[in-house]
Amino acid sequence: MKKWLLGVFVSGIALYFLSKNFHLSEFERLRGKINWWILPALFLSNLWAFVPFSKRWFHLLEKRIGFGQSISSSIIGVGLNMVLPARGGDLIRLLMIKKNTEIPLTYLFSRLFLEKVMDLAAVVLVGASALFYMGLGQSKNLNLLYISTLVILAMFIGLCILKFFLNPLRNLIKKMFKIIGKQELFEEKFDHHIIEFSQFLKGHTLFYPVLYSIPTWLCGYAVSYWLAGVLIGLPISFPEALLFMFLGGMGVAIPSAPSGIGVFHAAIISGFIIVGRDPGEGLVYATVVHLTQFIITTSLAVFVYLHSRIISGKTSS
Repeated sequence: MKKWLLGVFVSGIALYFLSKNFHLSEFERLRGKINWWILPALFLSNLWAFVPFSKRWFHLLEKRIGFGQSISSSIIGVGLNMVLPARGGDLIRLLMIKKNTEIPLTYLFSRLFLEKVMDLAAVVLVGASALFYMGLGQSKNLNLLYISTLVILAMFIGLCILKFFLNPLRNLIKKMFKIIGKQELFEEKFDHHIIEFSQFLKGHTLFYPVLYSIPTWLCGYAVSYWLAGVLIGLPISFPEALLFMFLGGMGVAIPSAPSGIGVFHAAIISGFIIVGRDPGEGLVYATVVHLTQFIITTSLAVFVYLHSRIISGKTSS
């Protein structure tokens, strides 16, 4: 409940500042410009994005679940992320897999963490490439890239420390918890997580997940961003779509609810300003991208959930 309230509060602040600078009249731009025939392609592009995404999750779990279970849990999880704050759909995804398998929850959490590291690295790489391709690599545009890169490096260094200095690190942390009288808490709640995280940097574990990370963003989400521009008759180049995708991805990383509303729009508008476009267009574009993704992903999640319930009902009978 607290996370939900925090998310609503953050979104509320973002919406307040947007409402001070933009008016509903901006949406007059859509009149007579919507290309409804693009909607099927937009739906398929969102659906296609789940293929490499689910394939990566399948390999991250070292094929301990079937690909069908991987894609169904991924669709439901992403759909719920559009509604729940703090990426709550990801937690539901883990609980769904835990319920139907014997995979420990600590193992699932460690793989989810690795997935997020890969997503962050992929989207930063794509965003940096788009900026430099469009000649926008000035220092004022690179601050977010610098911060994201530092976060990635910190995560990678942390994983290396866990891998090569696991036992000394465990002993050190154990002693620290013992000093404050919480040794049992460490042994019961944290020690197994540290062991799981230390298993990240293995070639056979990382090769295929890394291989599928870029296609997830480049051939999936980016195409959806580009098609959203075509849908409303707003010409968006593919490099611009990549930049907007990067900024949108960074925006929704901020705890907000529902589905990053407000912060997502502000992030996309900043992208329009960076490329020298009308920020009013950015508000309209961001709203269309957000709304179409919300409708498509939540509809897919409801469909997959109901389908799985029907199948399980037939199996039990």
